[in-house]
Amino acid sequence: MKLHNLIALTFIILLFGSASDDFVRESDYTPILMERQDLERSVMFLDARDIVNPGKIYYKDHMIYLNEKYKGVHVIDNHDPLHPVNTGFINIPGCLDIAIKNNNMMADNATDLVSIDLSTPGLVTVSSRKTNVFPESTPPDLDRIPAIYTIGNRPDNTIIVGWERIEN
Repeated sequence: MKLHNLIALTFIILLFGSASDDFVRESDYTPILMERQDLERSVMFLDARDIVNPGKIYYKDHMIYLNEKYKGVHVIDNHDPLHPVNTGFINIPGCLDIAIKNNNMMADNATDLVSIDLSTPGLVTVSSRKTNVFPESTPPDLDRIPAIYTIGNRPDNTIIVGWERIEN
């Protein structure tokens, strides 16, 4: 009888000990949600702001375009490299990556791919939008969206545009 108990205890320890960390823990982050209609109206040129969480950088024609993770793109005039001027911010919720060809910036606007006309300084116009091209972003501490935040478990017509760390 003692052998059966030992085998059962060993099996239970192996079962729970082999469970992945993601299986037993929740994310330390909560999603930032935006309604689809608000996302489609969200790309706009705003006043310059402080750089807080920089991501990728793009340089073209003496201008620096610096991604602010999940927020948008800083526009920095670098005609005088000793004195760069932060001239504005292109608000693009959910943005992590950009590319520029001619006067068009391609950016991820959460799940959408947008093309933004940059031909007029200080004015941005979305020239095209392809919806649901990209998967929703996952929290920084997981490689998947936790079940409690999947599409069926949150308000209708909402999209994840970023993640905030949960304060304990």
